[in-house]
Amino acid sequence: MIIKKITSRKILASLGDETVEATINDIYSASVPAGISAGKYEIKKVTADEAVEEVRQIFEICRDKDFTQESLDKEISSHGFGGNSTLAVSAAFFKAMTGLHPVTQGATLPKLMLLLFEGGEHGNKNITMQEFMIIEDSVNQASEDFAKLKYYLKQNNIESTVGAEGGFSPLNFDNNKCIATIRQLFPGKNIAIDMADSFGNAAVPEGVFSVEDPYDDESWEKFTELNTQNKMLVIGDDLTVTNPERIKKAIELKAVGGIVIKPNQIGTISQAMESVKLCKNNNLKVVVSHRGQETNDYWIADFSVFAEADFVKFGGLDRGERIAKYNRLLEIQAATPH
Repeated sequence: MIIKKITSRKILASLGDETVEATINDIYSASVPAGISAGKYEIKKVTADEAVEEVRQIFEICRDKDFTQESLDKEISSHGFGGNSTLAVSAAFFKAMTGLHPVTQGATLPKLMLLLFEGGEHGNKNITMQEFMIIEDSVNQASEDFAKLKYYLKQNNIESTVGAEGGFSPLNFDNNKCIATIRQLFPGKNIAIDMADSFGNAAVPEGVFSVEDPYDDESWEKFTELNTQNKMLVIGDDLTVTNPERIKKAIELKAVGGIVIKPNQIGTISQAMESVKLCKNNNLKVVVSHRGQETNDYWIADFSVFAEADFVKFGGLDRGERIAKYNRLLEIQAATPH
């Protein structure tokens, strides 16, 4: 596709912080999440004002040139721009490409890691682990189960806030109460835990399907020890940050069985896909994920299907920017030939 024009502007993310949106050829727009927490090995970000200026510079570099996704991403990632600047352009181009070649052709939808409770930096601090999720086969089932939890909290007069990613954060709950409540309401459902924010403050839960970031991003030996016990699916996020070199190290050390893929950790769609392919070639589960401060854009849902992800993390069903991603999955599902 020939790039004739790229514009950019500042918009607000879900908690009110500024982020950037890029539009290619006056048609294809994409915005990037602002994020709440970030791993120290992620690509550098710039302010929204700086990102707007960098997108302008990207246009000057790319003006009137014909690109594929790969050639564009290679070009824009070679100039030292912030990852949020490059991803806004890369994701807008991805939207253009998927518009020309829809992801619904032969698509297989991923399973959902539905967020029910959240704590840490995303919720109430008495819940030290960041996310408590269950595995769902469909958006429709997720909707039913989320409504069941909401009704339970209301009927039992359990005071709760809504966390940054759309899950509940009850004021008098701790980690154990979250897990016990899930087991009570959803017996037989596989439970997925994100332990970020709780390093050294909580033991790895027993009897769960998966655990993400049980240790900090330097504890390779601990990851390997847990993963080789084969008790649960051990998933890396801050450990691996969608970075092929860190994923290769995780593979070499047998540190994980799955990897979280967040394109804004690495800066372009093509680089994220390189990490996806590396995972698949080494039998690691792929978990495509949103971020803490999202926008109403839904391109991450298209990306998850394009990447043939095993799972997605799009949060709970109590925030509009999360609902946008689930609605896009429903749209893809409806358009997929059966």
